[in-house]
Amino acid sequence: MKKQFAFVLMIAAVITSCSSGSGDGTNFTVSGKIENSKSKNIFLEQVPYDNTEPKVIDSGKLATDGSYSLKAIAKEQSLYIITLDHQPVSFFINDNNDIKISANLGTGFREPYISNSDATKSVYNFLNDFRAKDSALGVVFTEMNKIYQINPNDSTLAVMQVQGTKMATDIKEYIKKYIMSTKSPAAAYYALTVAGSRNVLDISELDSLTRTTSERFKEHAGLAIFKSLLAQELAQRAEPPTGANYPLLNKQAPELTMNDANGKPVSLSSFKGKYVLVDFWASWCQPCRKENPNVVAAYNKFKDKNFTILGISLDDDKKAWLEAIKTDGLVWSQISSLDGGQNESVASYQFNGIPFNVLLDPSGKIIASSLRGPELEQKLAEVLQ
Repeated sequence: MKKQFAFVLMIAAVITSCSSGSGDGTNFTVSGKIENSKSKNIFLEQVPYDNTEPKVIDSGKLATDGSYSLKAIAKEQSLYIITLDHQPVSFFINDNNDIKISANLGTGFREPYISNSDATKSVYNFLNDFRAKDSALGVVFTEMNKIYQINPNDSTLAVMQVQGTKMATDIKEYIKKYIMSTKSPAAAYYALTVAGSRNVLDISELDSLTRTTSERFKEHAGLAIFKSLLAQELAQRAEPPTGANYPLLNKQAPELTMNDANGKPVSLSSFKGKYVLVDFWASWCQPCRKENPNVVAAYNKFKDKNFTILGISLDDDKKAWLEAIKTDGLVWSQISSLDGGQNESVASYQFNGIPFNVLLDPSGKIIASSLRGPELEQKLAEVLQ
């Protein structure tokens, strides 16, 4: 699911949908003008609901004045992208048979001019509102981390924690309200992917909301696929590989070799001789970011007792990764393949979600897993006497 969520967010300016009553094989046209574009090749691409790559539906060339017209046939509301040489320019939902989308790429372009598509306008408004709310919460979180680094016992942290909790709750309720009120199944789908990718809702809440939404739009194949994928992930998490159930417990940790922030390869085996917490996380993972202060505290307490940490980022955006390291004060070794965790070495650790960690003894054997909150310090105090 993360792969699908991440892709939808990557095109967070690209989506289309036909009205739910459009029927099978309804024609629609998207046209307009793209000014100040260096590229002349324009494509209409559909975003599949099954984790596969976007599919080109129609293509053409921009006219001298930047005008274009693209056509497609849709069975239901779907997500579409207008691209120039396959680089996203806009997203829309095909809720009308004749949609107009124009943009001027030379004027600090942020979003296009849209007409004849209420669903697309609605999703852009939703995305802008969500970004503003999420950014404000990020500011609070960043400030809390700064204060924590100076004084973990600062009384303002408790006040800011209450503020942050309320803001997070408001974001959750905002997304729920939007999903439950929209008349567009494709818009509901998009908002569900945002809620999942940003960890606004935990997976059980997301599953419940998805089921309700799928029931509202019973004929929408995209939501049915999304519900099925989510059910598969829930089944995988039914018996999480933690504690005594973790299949690699008391076994040698699989080797990991990835580049650090400077592009230098770092291998897990190079840390043998020390107790090592292998910490899997990502900048986009809110639970990870909330757990980081606990990890920082544990590191500071035990770093002089033959203990260190190796951070494994599941990011695919190097800038976001490095900013998170700096913001959260993660001063230990950090490595990443910058592929979103889509590699065999990460998969070999057999976990389904982050944050996740394993504790290795000096021989490289895994002696504990999923140590969070006070459990981390308790286990370290036990083994590092």
